[in-house]
Formats: sequence, C-alpha cells, structure tokens
Amino acid sequence: MVEHRDGDEVDLLDSSIRTTGGAVVSTTLYVSTGVVYAFVTDPAATGRYFFAAIGIALLLRPVRGISQTLQKIGSERGENVRAYFGLAVLFGVAYLAAGGLLTGLSLDTLARLTAFDRSLWLPAGLLAASTAASVVTDSLFGAVGYPSYQTWLNAAQSALRLTVLLVANPSVTTAGDIMLVVAGTRAVTLLPVLFYLGTRPQLPDRYHVERAWEFAKWSVPDQILDRFSYNMPTLVLGVVATPAAVGIYEAADRFADFGATISWRLSSPLLTRVSGDASAGETEFAYLGAAITGGTGVTFLVVGYLLAAHDVIAQLAFASAQRTFSLTVLAVGVVNVLRGFWTLLSHALEAVDRPELSFKTKLYGLAVSTPIPALFGSQYGAVAGAAGYAVMNVAVFGLVVYYARGTFGRVPRDGRLTVQLLGGLAVGALATLGATELLARTGFSPTVVAVGGAVACLVAFVGLLSAVSARTRATVRRAYQLTDVWLRG
Repeated sequence: MVEHRDGDEVDLLDSSIRTTGGAVVSTTLYVSTGVVYAFVTDPAATGRYFFAAIGIALLLRPVRGISQTLQKIGSERGENVRAYFGLAVLFGVAYLAAGGLLTGLSLDTLARLTAFDRSLWLPAGLLAASTAASVVTDSLFGAVGYPSYQTWLNAAQSALRLTVLLVANPSVTTAGDIMLVVAGTRAVTLLPVLFYLGTRPQLPDRYHVERAWEFAKWSVPDQILDRFSYNMPTLVLGVVATPAAVGIYEAADRFADFGATISWRLSSPLLTRVSGDASAGETEFAYLGAAITGGTGVTFLVVGYLLAAHDVIAQLAFASAQRTFSLTVLAVGVVNVLRGFWTLLSHALEAVDRPELSFKTKLYGLAVSTPIPALFGSQYGAVAGAAGYAVMNVAVFGLVVYYARGTFGRVPRDGRLTVQLLGGLAVGALATLGATELLARTGFSPTVVAVGGAVACLVAFVGLLSAVSARTRATVRRAYQLTDVWLRG
C-alpha cells in the first residue's frame, strides 16, 4: 500500500524523469502492437480490432473527462480522494451499461454499415470495460501523488499483452480473440495495482458531486474535443481524399509525434503538482517556465532528426510518394514543438481551475483549421492535412499563451533553455546528416541508415545540452541516480 501524497508534495523532477522513461518504453511497445496483431491474425482481423478499439476509445472520452476530474481535484490538499474515485467508478459503470445497451440494440445496423461484427459484441464490451478501468486507474495514480506510475503501468500492460499474443499465436485468430487478450491482460495488471494503491472507492456526497461538476462540465467536452482535434486531418481526409492520402498522413504523424507524446505524458505530473500547489495557496509557480520549456525538449530533438533524415524515412515508409511524405512529416514535426508547449501549458491552466480555457482554445483551433483539408484535401492530399494540423496548433498555441498571460501574469517559459534547445536541434541535425551520408555511402540499408542517424542525433543533442546547461546536467545525474536505485532495488 502506498502513502497518499497531495500534489504539492510531488517532486516534479523525479516524477518527470520516471514518466519519460515509462513513456519511451510504452510508446515503443505501442508502435510494435500493430505488427504483432497482423502477425498473429491477418490484416482483416487486425483492421476490425483497430476499428473497434478506436471507436471505443472515442466513445469513452467522457469517462476520461471524469477521470481527469479525479486526478485534478484528488491531488488538491485536504480533498477526499476516495469520494472522487467512487464518483468516477459510478459514472464509468453507468456509462458502460448505457453504451452496452445501445450497442446491443443497434448490432444489425453496425454490422451492415461498419467493420463491426455481431460476434464482437461481448469481446468489445469487455474491451470497453477494461479501457474504462485503465483510464480511471491512471488518474488515480495522479490523484494519490504518483503520476509517473501511469506510463509504467501502460508499458507493463503492453509487454504482457504482446507476450501472450506471441505465445498463444495458434489460438488467436480473430479480432474478438485480440480483444479478449487485451481485456484479460489489463485485468491481470490492474487488480494487483489497485490493491497496492490501497484506495477504496467511497460513495460521494453532495459536496463532492458539486465540486466535481464544476470541473467536469468542461473537462468532459474538452476530452471529446481533444481526441477529435488530434484526429481531425485523418477524419477529414478520409472523407474528401483518397485512402493513400490518409495512409501517408497517418504514417507521417506517427513518425513525427514521438516528441509531442512525451510532452503529453509529462503534462500529468505537472497537472498534479500545480493543482496541489494551487490548493495550498501557491500563486507564483516559479518552476513553470523550466518545466514547460524542458517538457518540449524531445520535440526539438525530433525536428533536428527529421530535418536531416526525412528523405531516408520517406524511402522506407512511402517509396512511391517520397516528396509528399517528406513535406507532411516535416510540417507535422516542426509544429509539434508548439503542440508540446501548449499541451503542457493548458494542463497548468486546468490545474488552477481553468478547464474551460482548454476547451475554448481547441474549439477555436478546429474552427480555423478544419476548412483547409476539407477544401484542399482532394487536390493536395496529406500535405493539406498537415497544413490544417499546423494552422490548428498555431492558433491553439497563440490562444493558450494569451490566456496564460491573463491567468499567471506572464507566459511561463525559460528563454535560456529555449536557445539551448535550438542549439541542440541544429547540432542534432548536422550530426544526423553526417551519419546518414556516411552510412549511405558505405552501402548500408536504408533501415540501418535511419537508425544510425537517430543514434547520432540523440548523442549530439544530449551532448551539447549537457555541455552548456547546468539544469540538463543535473537532470542527467538525477536520472542516473534513480536508475541505479531501481536496479539495486
């Protein structure tokens, strides 16, 4: 059983280091899942699974909105976490029951119009229940003061899932089988974790419901809008453009989104810490500038790599459309620097009880960006999708900065660290260019060239920052200490 900590008691540096480590592992395993699913079944079964899983994840965004409420309010000093945990459980159960009933009544229509099959109803229900339980457990970690555990739980689930799928390969043949494996591995990991946390749900009273509603009335629609804003180019291109355009954009987005994913993960410990400090009377939040700027660091690393190696990646991913892929991946990668920044900053705004600002900024961003792929997607394909994505993020970034200045009295950023990150980007790009040119001339395959360029970029980026930034050196030393303690323990 862990000791409950309020948000202001969380060590932000340690939590961010642990979160980053877990995010790197879980993201890598996530990328591998699609290949493994197709290997153990077939493309059709994998397609049905992904269709159902993506649909379930979208439909469960209200549950994520309630769980975000659990993490935000639960991390405040003096609040009863068990009551908000109970509220999240009650809402999740009621929402799943209503969704299951509606799905059951519309099975024939779903089977006729979509890739969903009648035989998937029960496995899909178990998958939805396990997804909701996983979402609530993630937020419970943050509510009790251990947000960094979220990414490691996801990594453990992915590792166990892939192991079971590979071992049980002859027995896993359908999309329903994959759903059962995913739901089962989640149950196996979540039950001991919940026991370890030792936090039992409690029936909320009127105060807890009213307190949660003040945040959830914005958090729930914001979570729905958040998912739609991220998938907007894909959804629009799927209507107005060709399947090839969708495929190129999705592949480019997966390559370029690694840094922004790390920033999104780091927003969880930031939310917990700022929420706890705000509830304890803190108003300055002096650490925000360094935390938000540093949290975007991996996005600079990704841009440096893409600037020098986008043609190599295009050769690997889409040899038949290299120019289009290169333009798309560069546009998405560059603008993700802004996405990483506004993601962290908007969570800081949520933590000081301004969740409506996150919703408004995304709504405005979608309003100005959606027409771009809608009007030009049929002619320019994935490039139009990337242009829409870029405009949306620039608009959201500007609005979040505007609201942050009004809320905090300043834009939380670290100017010196920004310059150092730009230097790391330039050095990383040069190192990548040199490594890829050398490996290509030596005769290595494009895969080896791409990996070698990534290693060179990482070494150059971290090396420069370690040389010029005392804060980076302190972070690297602390990461080494935490790793050493973990290995000895």
